Amino acid sequence: AVETLDEQEAERLRAEVEQKMQEILQILDEETLQLSEFLMEEKNLTVELCTLLRHILKKLHISFNIPPKNVPLREKMKKVVLNEECHLIVMYEKGEVDSMFLAEYPPEIVMAVLWDVIPELAKAITIYRKKISTRVNFFGKLRKQLKNIFKAMVASKGNARVEEGETLDAVKQALEEKPEQPEQ
Repeated sequence: AVETLDEQEAERLRAEVEQKMQEILQILDEETLQLSEFLMEEKNLTVELCTLLRHILKKLHISFNIPPKNVPLREKMKKVVLNEECHLIVMYEKGEVDSMFLAEYPPEIVMAVLWDVIPELAKAITIYRKKISTRVNFFGKLRKQLKNIFKAMVASKGNARVEEGETLDAVKQALEEKPEQPEQ
């Protein structure tokens, strides 16, 4: 009877261990699947972000000096630059230089670089927007003045008054009129 109890206890313990192992394997399967999906998504997002960033940096004609202490590389670095092609250029103290598209670096390095660059990029975009705003304001004022000059010229031709809506019709008509041929 004693052997039967020990055998039953051993069987129960074995069943418990087996069930726990099944649960752990199930968790590992689920985690592996999620990990695989996240790694794929991370790679896709990294490439997309870096490609978009490259277009923006090219348009703005800017590059960024990044403090070497902010980039988690093992070797000692002298200088780190993200150029307008979105290449991370790393100059090491030993004199070696690495240059690759940012998305080709490990995600931890991409994250560190973006963490450093994005606030500076925001400032650059603000400056760029202000430049465009200044041009738009200038063009708007100039358009108003040119319309006034055009209206005055059309009015002097005999038209008593040209309304705002008629301006484009008058421009179209003036362009369609054939210029007078000089006498020879």
